Order: sequence, then structure tokens, then C-alpha cells
Amino acid sequence: MLPAPAQREGLWLEPQAGVSQVPGAGVEPAGQTEEAAGTRATRAFGGAGDDQPGMVDGRSFRLFNVLDDFNREGLGMEVDLSLPLARVMRSLEQIIQWRGKPRVIRCDNCPEYISGALLTWAEREGTRIEHIQPGKPQQNAYVERYNRTVRYAWLATTLFDTIEQGQDKATRWLWTYNHARPNMALGGITLAMKLAMAA
Repeated sequence: MLPAPAQREGLWLEPQAGVSQVPGAGVEPAGQTEEAAGTRATRAFGGAGDDQPGMVDGRSFRLFNVLDDFNREGLGMEVDLSLPLARVMRSLEQIIQWRGKPRVIRCDNCPEYISGALLTWAEREGTRIEHIQPGKPQQNAYVERYNRTVRYAWLATTLFDTIEQGQDKATRWLWTYNHARPNMALGGITLAMKLAMAA
């Protein structure tokens, strides 16, 4: 069941590039800090050349994450070597078919999200695009925290032979994140429980 439309404010979009090789299960190791203020989540967290490959052959890959603003639920996670705007829009269309149209899609100012093509697509879909202010990653706090959880929960500990393996791992992890992992910011309930309570 979905929350009432008045409760579904919008979605967060976030591209994430590369991987980190720091072990952990959603907990930031001591001495590690988040990226410095003013950096964008579109910057690589690692990858080929940083001695932190995401694939066995040394290539890094990108993630495209979509979160529901209401309950912080992960609605989608795409994994590939590149994620062009056409792929982003196709993923959003699939999520909209599944969950309905959000009033707002919030995103950062990376090139994919400031393009006229995305703004035209959003207008056609009846959805407003809101960009966070440049240099203000705290306006993207849910997604920044989510990306950090993704990095330390499985990206940091897993190398993949193929992109398909990475997508399979992402899909399975996303289901666990939404249905089995308690969220302390929601009082220790799962994201799926929060959604069911709102129905």
C-alpha cells in the first residue's frame, strides 16, 4: 500500500560513482569522515586508479539511487559502467508506473540533472524538479547518508565479475534495506513498516 498523495512529497535522486574498499556493515569506521563540505555526491568515491576497484578487472561502476522523501525508502538502484540521462529517465518512468508520480524530484546539480531534457521530461510528467544549492550537500542529507550506508554495507566489501552481478547484489540489498533493516531515524521500524503505517 502507498501513502496518501499528500504524504508523498517527492523523491531524491542521486548518482554515485565508484566504490570504497573500507570494510563494514553500514557503520563508518573510526577515523573516517564524510566528504568535505562543498563536494558533490557525483564525485567518485573510488575506482580504477584509486586502488579501490568495483569490479575484478579494475573498472569502477556507477550507481543511480532513488529515495522516497516520505519514508526514506529506496525505490531504485541502477548499476552500470555509465548511466546516461536516457537511462535515468527510463528508471524514473518505471518507478512512477510502480509508485505513482511524486510532486517533486529533488536532485543535485550534476550535468544529467540540470539538462533541458530532464526538465522537459519532468514537465511532461507533471512533476517539478528542485535542485539543491551548489555546495550544500546537507540539503541532500538523506541521500548522502544513504550513499554512505550503501558504501559501507556492501560496495566496500564486494568485487564483481560482471555488471549483472553488481545489479543483482544491489537489488537484493535494496530489498533487505527496505524490509528487514530497522531505521533508527524512524524509531527502529523498517521502511516498509513506516509505509504500511501511513496507508
